[in-house]
Parts: sequence; structure tokens; C-alpha cells
Amino acid sequence: MTFTATIIAQVQRTKPDALAAIATALGTNVENPAGANAFIALPDGGRIDVEIPKFGESLPLTIDVVNVRGQAEARASAQNILDLLEQSTGWQVDHLHD
Repeated sequence: MTFTATIIAQVQRTKPDALAAIATALGTNVENPAGANAFIALPDGGRIDVEIPKFGESLPLTIDVVNVRGQAEARASAQNILDLLEQSTGWQVDHLHD
């Protein structure tokens, strides 16, 4: 079973650009960067996935932080990532959603 907390960001980025910015903020790398299923692996066994708006859809960019240990852990990881993104990217990060 996996648990997910979602970060909502009001930015327009491609998936590769968003993942690269997140990876830079975390000091890590994007796994399978050229593939459609690119993600960022987290040290606790979790991962970060990015969903971008499809053609004709409006913002936001959603960043899913997935954790196998529990919802509280997913939320804590997502909050840490949200804080880093606000500091390092200047993105308007609206909120965290379970």
C-alpha cells in the first residue's frame, strides 16, 4: 500500500523542467529523466511524481509525494519538499493536499 500527499503549485513548467527544479532543490537526481514515467526517488523508499495540466487544462501543477510507510510520513515529506521549493524556486505553492 502507498500513501500520497499532493503539493499544489501555480506554475507553468514542463514535467522534465519541474522534476529538474525539484531534484535540484533536494540535491538529488531524476530517475529515468527521458522517459514518460520520470520520477525522483526519496531516501525513505518514497518517490515524487509530477502531473502537469493537459492541453486545454488550466494550472495547477501537482507534485505527488508517495510514501509506503504511512500517510503521516507522506505528509511530512511533502511539507519539507514544499518548504524547500518555496525557498529555492520562488514558485507559488498554494497548499498541501492529502
